[in-house]
Amino acid sequence: MLRIVLLWIIAVALGSARGPASAASRVDPPARPQASWWDRTAVRPGARHPQSRYYTIRSDLTPEDTKRWADLLDVMYDEFSRRLVRGVGVRQRSPGHPNVYMFARQRDYLDTLRTQFGINGMGSGGMFFVSPRGAGLAFWTEGLPRQRVAHVVQHEGFHQFAYAFFGNELPPWLNEGLAEFFGESVAEGRTVVVGQASPTAVEQVRASVEKGTTIPFLQILQTDGDRWNAAVRDGSARQQYVQAWSMVHYLVYGEGGRHEPGFTALLRHLNEGSRPLDALRKAYGLDTEPEVRQFEEAWKAYARTLRPGAYVAARGRMEFLAEGLRDRWQHGERPTDFAALRDSLRAANFRWKAAAHGYVLELSAADDANFEVPTDAANPKPVAFELVPQPKPRGSKDRALAEKHPMPPMIRTRGLRPNDVGVSWRRDPTDPALFLYDVVVSP
Repeated sequence: MLRIVLLWIIAVALGSARGPASAASRVDPPARPQASWWDRTAVRPGARHPQSRYYTIRSDLTPEDTKRWADLLDVMYDEFSRRLVRGVGVRQRSPGHPNVYMFARQRDYLDTLRTQFGINGMGSGGMFFVSPRGAGLAFWTEGLPRQRVAHVVQHEGFHQFAYAFFGNELPPWLNEGLAEFFGESVAEGRTVVVGQASPTAVEQVRASVEKGTTIPFLQILQTDGDRWNAAVRDGSARQQYVQAWSMVHYLVYGEGGRHEPGFTALLRHLNEGSRPLDALRKAYGLDTEPEVRQFEEAWKAYARTLRPGAYVAARGRMEFLAEGLRDRWQHGERPTDFAALRDSLRAANFRWKAAAHGYVLELSAADDANFEVPTDAANPKPVAFELVPQPKPRGSKDRALAEKHPMPPMIRTRGLRPNDVGVSWRRDPTDPALFLYDVVVSP
């Protein structure tokens, strides 16, 4: 984070002509108020804000972190284009280089959205917004694992991309379903692992199909933005988000990919201005309600058999395990292997709540699945987790710090494809006794 140096005015002693004033006679003036984030990130008159390949950036992150997130945005923009624009024939409706605002602190994020754009960002990790005062993608990073920030950037980045090509023509189920489809992906360098399903989403959709609690297709297809957002406000949006994701997954991959040409046609019709339900009917030949219901039953059959992807699942499990280890570490426990960590979390009845788009997800140590990686085609054999001790510090200062506040062991997978992943710890810059983490590719 950038450190803002407050400038103080040195008081001039009263009666200076008579010599130095006493300490009692000095009156320190109040400190100048700290400049707003907007003012601190402004460029000099006549200059432009830096640009990535596709975006105009305004940031108070370090140059390294600013570049890291700008590179991710560019990689995802290419992925959006490859899957949704190239070969589809849709046209871009808004000018290039849209605005991205990167915040180191949540407080600056909330204040700037409110004062500059009239937007209430409370409870969000980031958002794409359009207001009379401007539009952009904004997100904050303070104390968050990069994996969680990346999901926000990818999800909201899709909304920004979609607005540039479709305006407000994408129906909520398709807009949010695609945003989650890309939000669940993993970017490793210039490669994007996309299409793998997370265990939580797969299990929830399967359970709703079995219980008969899915949202009827005719209802979700015709849900407008106001009704969608009303469910978000009253806390009942979880089903519509995971179902929208599952519907998109089916249109892209279901039945051997035979629906993908229709998906391309759907996007083209929407880009040309067709109403959402009309576009769906044209793309898939759904002219009657019985045909829509038959399509719905085919999706349900797909949802019953869909399996989660091992790679995306392992990364998600890593976050749960890191939160659990950090909690136990702060309570003075020192597990040295994975079995000890699992037993400690179960004994403590550890639960972790994670905010997702439109709902809150709770994971529990009582669920054995949170300590396992599901198998898939690339990982037909079970993948194990392990704890690895931290390397010994070299310098005397680092050794003293490690003795006083030891760092948790690393967590990593063994034998995961395409890459093993692990938890990388770092000390909180404000308190060396606290620890932050990231889920990274493990050597």
